[in-house]
Amino acid sequence: MDDRDRVAQSALFDHVRDLPLWPGGAVERRLELLRPRQIVALRDECPLIYLPFGTIEWHERHMPVGTDGFTAHGISLRAAAITGGVVYPPLFWGLDDYGTTASGETRSGMDIAADMPLPGNVYRVGHETYGRLLAEAAGECFRAGYRSLALVTGHGARGQVHAIHRVALAANEVAGHRCAITFEAYGPAMRQLPDGGGHAGRAETALLMGLHPELIDFQELPPDGTPVLGASDPRPHPVHGAITAADGARLVQASVDGLVARVRHLLDGLPIGGVALRRIPS
Repeated sequence: MDDRDRVAQSALFDHVRDLPLWPGGAVERRLELLRPRQIVALRDECPLIYLPFGTIEWHERHMPVGTDGFTAHGISLRAAAITGGVVYPPLFWGLDDYGTTASGETRSGMDIAADMPLPGNVYRVGHETYGRLLAEAAGECFRAGYRSLALVTGHGARGQVHAIHRVALAANEVAGHRCAITFEAYGPAMRQLPDGGGHAGRAETALLMGLHPELIDFQELPPDGTPVLGASDPRPHPVHGAITAADGARLVQASVDGLVARVRHLLDGLPIGGVALRRIPS
């Protein structure tokens, strides 16, 4: 998108220049809910777009299968309220690694340790397909006038993390400067609770509790002492009462702070030109 395109887009709204951009007062950053005039205004203020990625995957019996996407999207929205920019809807298709189960079956992801197809796992696509999708999605964002991307994953499978890193590295190489960063939404939260555990453990449960407490039902947990089904390590189940709302808020804030720091560094390093960048206060 060049300056002529920007001028042409801006002219579409000449007849409503005097109308409030946010009639209710609150700024919305979920891209799918924005009207075109709002999109242009937010992009011109800060040409940044967050792309959150997740899965539809078993997260034990007490959490929804969309946990990864909800986490990436929720952390991105909270970061965007600080940095500016908009947030794309989460992509729930993703990657995982294959392996051999104890009974000799070839399965993927959490199904390997569980030695069975866990209910809710509907997300796996091929690595090549996924890599091409991410690369073309990034290209589409740049064509739409965004100058910077934050690729945020809530799913920690090695293949997915690596795929997102490859897309960011390629975008930076093509641009000749840093225009894309990656972030693992759960990363900072994993260090906040003792015996936090990863997938479906105490830390990930607390993180989702800080974003969507209404989606968790501790009554669905199996008896205390039962290890997390599908985990490759013997991490314990979360115990109702051991995780508080304050824990959830603290873990969410840690992840938001980490993402904001990465985005601040990204925006501060963008070449000035085309559109003025709003500097983020430290």
